[in-house]
Amino acid sequence: MPDQRILWVIAIVVSLLSCHQDQHLDKVYPVNSNVTLSSLDTITDHKELSQLIALRQKGPKDTVLLKAIWRKSNLFDTGENYDSVLKYDRMLLQTATQRKNHFYTAKAQSYLAYDHRIKQKFDSAFYYYQSAKNSYTQINDSTQVGRMLLEIGKIQYRKNDYYGSKESITEALQFLDKARDKKYVIWCWNELGNNYASLEDFKNAKYNYEKAIAIEQDISNKILYINNLAILFSNNREYSKAITLLNDAIEKVPKDFKRTEYARLIHNKAECQWKQNKTNVLELYQEALSIRKKYQDKRGLLSSYRSLGEYYEKTRPTLAVNYLDSLVSLSKELNIPKAEIEALEILFRLQPFTISHKNRYIKLKDSLYLDELKSKNQFAYLKYQNQQEKERLLALESETAQNEAQLARQETQKILLLSISAILLMGGVSLYFLLKQRHKKEKLEEIYNTEKRISQELHDGLANDIFSLMTGIQGTHKDDDAVLTQLDHLYKTTRQISHDNAAIAVGEGFPEELWSLIYNYQHNGTTIVTKGLRETDWTRLNRHKCIALHRSVKELLVNMKKHSQATLVSLKFETQKNQFVLTYSDNGIGFHPNTEGGMGLANTENRIKAVGGTFIFEPKENKGMSATIAIPV
Repeated sequence: MPDQRILWVIAIVVSLLSCHQDQHLDKVYPVNSNVTLSSLDTITDHKELSQLIALRQKGPKDTVLLKAIWRKSNLFDTGENYDSVLKYDRMLLQTATQRKNHFYTAKAQSYLAYDHRIKQKFDSAFYYYQSAKNSYTQINDSTQVGRMLLEIGKIQYRKNDYYGSKESITEALQFLDKARDKKYVIWCWNELGNNYASLEDFKNAKYNYEKAIAIEQDISNKILYINNLAILFSNNREYSKAITLLNDAIEKVPKDFKRTEYARLIHNKAECQWKQNKTNVLELYQEALSIRKKYQDKRGLLSSYRSLGEYYEKTRPTLAVNYLDSLVSLSKELNIPKAEIEALEILFRLQPFTISHKNRYIKLKDSLYLDELKSKNQFAYLKYQNQQEKERLLALESETAQNEAQLARQETQKILLLSISAILLMGGVSLYFLLKQRHKKEKLEEIYNTEKRISQELHDGLANDIFSLMTGIQGTHKDDDAVLTQLDHLYKTTRQISHDNAAIAVGEGFPEELWSLIYNYQHNGTTIVTKGLRETDWTRLNRHKCIALHRSVKELLVNMKKHSQATLVSLKFETQKNQFVLTYSDNGIGFHPNTEGGMGLANTENRIKAVGGTFIFEPKENKGMSATIAIPV
């Protein structure tokens, strides 16, 4: 009996304490509390935020809950608790998606992209940056769209997809405003410099680095870009220029400049001096190594170990091997196979009979190639998936609208009969156009075969006859230079006509056919930038449409070369719904809109119309020229 009383007393006390605690919580954080968006910025307590989130999940569907989750993620980020950051970023995305809040959906996607990037999960980071780009597009935030494209380009560069990276960053510049988004524009120029440098395009790399350096006002950032330009000169064997730039940068280093970046400067200076004349640069190498060890700059240590391994290779091979072994170990720890490959290349020279080095080198080269190929394919597939999802959503919206319209109609006998009549009429019209299209294809095939036949006859008949005549005249009438010159011109003209009408590879070989054509016009100060050439599914265009497009691109480039004086040409290939679209633009002199186009452009328009497409030509006096070709697929 006494035991039972004690139990009752304990139960009453626990009940009272529970009621008291619940009342306390309700008073401090009631469900209908007047918490505002601005007051959330002052909350720094994790428990307080957690309780607010729990209560708000059952409360009104406003943005307070979304900002509270976002605030919670930021607090964990400050404390570098990245697992918890990932958890709340996912919660933010789920909640924002459920509530159809595009602003916080975009924020959550960009944060998740960053979370995966710092964990070196680049495929996932790429996916979320793409998703964030689409979400920011929905709310018309062009600055953030540009930023997301810049981050996508950085990932592609990191995975050695330099062409893809260049395209993404070039696209980013179309969304960024030079005045409002100056910082991001400069970053784009620097990243373009990195890409062109990796593609060994010295001229364009130098141009973009110098633009970034000229506009950047922050001295620390300016020094980083100068360092990149110096490395470019060094790789181009212009060591004196590189050393001058680095000395200038070292003299301008501010007090708050990161020590690890200072180590990069002096290490790169030592590298240039070593490559230039093999002078004693050990002091600079050792200073950089000491800074990197002190600040645990592991990526920087990779460069130090490699350089010191080369430095001691001939004089103290045992010490060189020690540095290279450290480079191999650190490369494995950081999972950077390229650095390990560099170490193994030097170890080959020091230990040529060590089979394990050779086997490891071959394995790493193969795996690195496969990894790069896999990354490029994954990036392309994610882009394709992203495009497909956008098209699916558009189709779903269209289908929903059609269903609602259909339900609104009265299903009467009259409408049914009219529908049947319309279907029969459409069927008849479709059959007519099908037969007409078939006839058109047969005519196009006949034209194309005629062009090939003429090309063959010009090449095998007339051109060879002219060449034989030239040879004969050279043997008998050596002084008749005027006749020979005219015959040579006639011979070249004949071969050019033959080449212009030669067979064209279509299907999977069409991108190379187009690239070969475009490359022939990219010289003498003219740069041609292409976008989407290799990503487009050319198998969707039939043979006649590929031929028409090839001839049209050639006519545009010929017209540009003859008349426009352009230094920059853009060719953008893309598929929009059921149409293939080519957009051409240049920065040439253009011409007056009232000027009549020549025969070449008229032929181009006729070719495109013959395959059911449209050709829009937009001349602008002193403002270049643009044209759009749309062909149904």
